[in-house]
Amino acid sequence: MKATKIHKIEITPTQIKLHEPFVISKGALTHARNTVVKIYNSDGIYGVGECCPYRSIHGETQTGTIAFAKDLAEALIGADPREIHKHVALMDRMIVGNASVKCAFDMALYDLVAKMDGLPLYAFLKGDRDKIIYTDNTVSLLDKEKMVEKAIIFKEMGFPVLKIKLGERGYTRDVERMEAIRSAVGEDLPLRIDANQGWNYLDAKRALYSMKDLNLEHCEEPIMAGNTVDQARLTADSFIPIMADESVFSHKDAYKVLSQHAAHLINIKLGKSGGICNSMKIAAIAQAADVYCQTGSFSESRLGITALVHFDMAWDHILYHDLDSPLMLSEDPVIGGMTYHKDWQVTVDDTPGHGADFDPAFLKRFETLEIK
Repeated sequence: MKATKIHKIEITPTQIKLHEPFVISKGALTHARNTVVKIYNSDGIYGVGECCPYRSIHGETQTGTIAFAKDLAEALIGADPREIHKHVALMDRMIVGNASVKCAFDMALYDLVAKMDGLPLYAFLKGDRDKIIYTDNTVSLLDKEKMVEKAIIFKEMGFPVLKIKLGERGYTRDVERMEAIRSAVGEDLPLRIDANQGWNYLDAKRALYSMKDLNLEHCEEPIMAGNTVDQARLTADSFIPIMADESVFSHKDAYKVLSQHAAHLINIKLGKSGGICNSMKIAAIAQAADVYCQTGSFSESRLGITALVHFDMAWDHILYHDLDSPLMLSEDPVIGGMTYHKDWQVTVDDTPGHGADFDPAFLKRFETLEIK
């Protein structure tokens, strides 16, 4: 019997305007400039993936993802799509870093092979349907009054938890923001914060101590990624659990951070780790260390977040879920895929693969590069 091979790969740069600018300590984002990858096997079945490069985090741009995607596609034509680990290793040999574009290929491969096996992706990853997942919603880094206003709106919309962006140098305005938000939303709504590396050690130590009575779930990446010495000092002293985000791109990073006690928790993002294959390794290391995790996003559409939900369903120590990026987009070009419910529970169905695809009419608005 003739083995199925990768026959054709399509690469499409897309752009979706956000409802309003999304602001973090590293700057503002006005559009999601995502790259879509479709991988076809010789039987005509295809898998779909996407990536959303943040130049301030990945060091990648959409133009760069397209250039390297062409090289990746040419290297994969004629290969067996089932050999995902082999293909991920090949991508890592071809270029260092560039996790975002690697994620799009990895996601498409997992979608394709799960379809070939007739399994929903969560089942292909040995997960189950018992896990219940709720998303938070994120308040951008703005003036205090605007952040309070957003927090009240999101509470009234029924979100079960809010994530607040901070990270302004000097820290005192951040403390004022959080005191005002906690006062506005009451004591019962869970809050978590994310400084996106915006503070230094001294600011972070003072900020976290000043907010210790605000009942915060955790703080993501308070200081510069890679500064493991100060991260460990802060983790040891903080009244609020510290979550590593930009510090952990790979499973090697996860081992380094956890072995040096530089975080209490890890935020796993497919687009940060190069896709599902490497994210599974990070999750396994965290599980071995008895460390809880969060799934997070950049500005992916519902397609990328659908794949993330399937991944999430495979791990019982992933307790936190930041799956709100599609809510920030001004249009939803995705057919099928994950569903947001009224209480902000997120579910997927049993369609083979991850179950999401892009509307062909949406993709036709952009130029597609075909490799075959």
